[in-house]
Amino acid sequence: MNELALRPHAVRFGTFDVDLESRELRKHGLRLRLEEKPFQILELLLERPGQVITRRALRERLWPDTHVGYEHNLNTAINKLRDLLGDSAQSPRFIETLPRLGYRFIAPVLKPGRAGTPAGKKMLAVLPLEDLGGNSAEEYFADGLTEELISHLGQLDPKRLGVIARTSAIQYKATKKSVDQIAQELNVGYVLEGSVRRDGQRVRITAQLIEAQDQTHLWSASYDRKFDDVLGMQADVAREVGRALACELLPEDLEKSLAFHPTAHEAYLRGRFYFGQRSEEGVHKALASFELALRIETNCSRSLSGVADCCGLLCWFGALSPGEAGARAAAAATRAIEIDPALSEPHASLGLVKFWYEWNWHAAEEEFRRAIELNPSYASGRQWYASYLSAMGRLDEAQAELRRARELDPHSLTLNMNAADPFFFGRQFDRAAAHLNALLEQEPRFLPALFNLGRIYIQQGRYDEAIAAFDYVVQLSGNSQGRLALAQAYAYAGKTDEARRILKQEMENAAGRYLASPMIAGIYLGLGEHDKTFEWLRKGVEERSFWIVFLKMDPAYDSIRSDPRFQDLLKRTGFAMQSRSAA
Repeated sequence: MNELALRPHAVRFGTFDVDLESRELRKHGLRLRLEEKPFQILELLLERPGQVITRRALRERLWPDTHVGYEHNLNTAINKLRDLLGDSAQSPRFIETLPRLGYRFIAPVLKPGRAGTPAGKKMLAVLPLEDLGGNSAEEYFADGLTEELISHLGQLDPKRLGVIARTSAIQYKATKKSVDQIAQELNVGYVLEGSVRRDGQRVRITAQLIEAQDQTHLWSASYDRKFDDVLGMQADVAREVGRALACELLPEDLEKSLAFHPTAHEAYLRGRFYFGQRSEEGVHKALASFELALRIETNCSRSLSGVADCCGLLCWFGALSPGEAGARAAAAATRAIEIDPALSEPHASLGLVKFWYEWNWHAAEEEFRRAIELNPSYASGRQWYASYLSAMGRLDEAQAELRRARELDPHSLTLNMNAADPFFFGRQFDRAAAHLNALLEQEPRFLPALFNLGRIYIQQGRYDEAIAAFDYVVQLSGNSQGRLALAQAYAYAGKTDEARRILKQEMENAAGRYLASPMIAGIYLGLGEHDKTFEWLRKGVEERSFWIVFLKMDPAYDSIRSDPRFQDLLKRTGFAMQSRSAA
């Protein structure tokens, strides 16, 4: 098959959509007029995003028979393209100029067409089950069943069937888009859609499998059972869909009768629903739901994995200390694996704990790789593994893992944000900033991306912009991470009084909340007080702060890396040994 046949006909970046067949460029759905030569340049750049397209290659593609005046024509076409995209050569968001060499497209590119899936591997999207009961208080039930179906199907035959992650699938809840349109956006060939209705202690699920290319209904079925058999119902649906997709290798677990207490299962579904909100309030509710499920059914490995993941997020929010969160998460994940060693999620959860809390680098990688081996469609496991790889300095591997995760979960804001991490840790600050700015153009209130952009601005010396970014984070969230980061920006900007005022307020108002010591160290580093910096970094090591895992690669520490005290910190955290092993 030639390269042209594999090329997708639709491409998306920022707020722009490009149809390479109809040769149309749209912004927010509105068609823009773009002349042929600028469009051809854009087409060539989008074919190889992140790679340098030389001026010679552009001349051979666009002006093969022209030897005089093509330089002027090329510059004119590039300027027209930039004007239409609202881009600039001085501060590029999309097209970067490499003087005397060529150009590079630096924004993240989504290719929604059906190209790009591994040879022989089918890709499936499970759309959110429609809740026909109409009771908003039980919204968690339909969403939870959708997530469990995704999990079941993801482990049917991972080498031959990939399943889009929940984060992206849930975007199509109550959508008016056609199955074909959804399939193109998610890069899948098959779509499972259906509905669920709960009436007292009975549940009815209908499901149908559609081949997107020609809208063929390959399979459909309805299930009407008692609520306490809902797990068996999910297994039946997963098994039948697998057979419809000609998946011959089914895990033995799906052939077994899955019997959990119905009230425990309902609490578990509620926990997954709240955890998906990714807010501190939501995670507290999720943890309470998982713990309720475990009081009823003590051997539910999925609920234990949920407890582990909740503890990690609550530590990030500052609601739990690393010691409390890490110990609880490790115990829960370990117990989950003892109960069901063939389940992917607990291995990923344990890998995360060994990464951010125990700093057992070798064991963390083993758990991440085991989780991915068990379920290659588990996007969160790939995301966490990519974060680990970035922290270890294995940036090319991190980029590759993030690409795979984004194929499985293309609408995940967190994954799209994390795609900038290898650029940040690789000191490619312009590319990292361009990536996050493109994401924020689509989702201006996505605060984690704005937080990371502020960190990049500090490294670029753009302190006023860093202050503005962190100030907006504080206005919308009010969390201590944002306020400490704002103090860092003030410190680097020379506004020492403001930096000290915020630090004093945070220290006085902590009231049992966890303040990450490395964040405080960052303020003193900005103030130029290195003795205080190392005092707080050592405290961060003692409390096992999650920020310490980036000690080896974080550019914030570049100015003190040669200090013997910093080298001692690397030894104490095992990074020096890890570096020698890698070498």
